[in-house]
Order: sequence, then structure tokens, then C-alpha cells
Amino acid sequence: MGDQRVVVEIIAKKKGCMMCDLATAILEEIAPEFEPGILAWEVVDVGSREGVTRHAELGSICGRMPAVPSIVINEYIAFDNIPDMESLTEAVRKASHSNN
Repeated sequence: MGDQRVVVEIIAKKKGCMMCDLATAILEEIAPEFEPGILAWEVVDVGSREGVTRHAELGSICGRMPAVPSIVINEYIAFDNIPDMESLTEAVRKASHSNN
């Protein structure tokens, strides 16, 4: 109760990207631990025009370009790689409880 929505962006190249697939699998695995509507995620595909644009926007917002692959949570670079399940779960939980 009182949890805030958390938006996770996976910065990766979709086509043939094992790390992208891993990050998506981790998010699918941890999603049931959160109330419906709390966790949302998408892949920022740096191999597409839209993805390149969003990657540049995140660079401006975050003060530096997110690495490929990386995880951005609520427009903050949380991981410069794809984390393990426990680390990502904890980061999402912390973000859902933040007052920002």
C-alpha cells in the first residue's frame, strides 16, 4: 500500500541480444512479487530509431549515457549491466517505496 509505479528500461539491442532476453526473463520472474500496476518495463532498443532517441534522452536526464546493456529505473541508471534477480528485485522494491 502506498507503493509508487516503477518503470524499468532495459537498454539493449533487441536483435540477438542474450542480455536483453535475460533482463526480460528476470523482470517476468519478479513481477508477481509486486502489486499489479506497480512494475512496468520496456526495452530501449538501441538498434532502432526510437531506441536511439530514447537512449539520448536518458543520457540527458541521467547526466551520462546509459551503457549497453544496462538497467534504468525511473529515469535513473541503476545498473551498468544486467543484475542478478535479487539485486533487481531490491532496486525495484526500493524505487516503489521512494518518495520521489
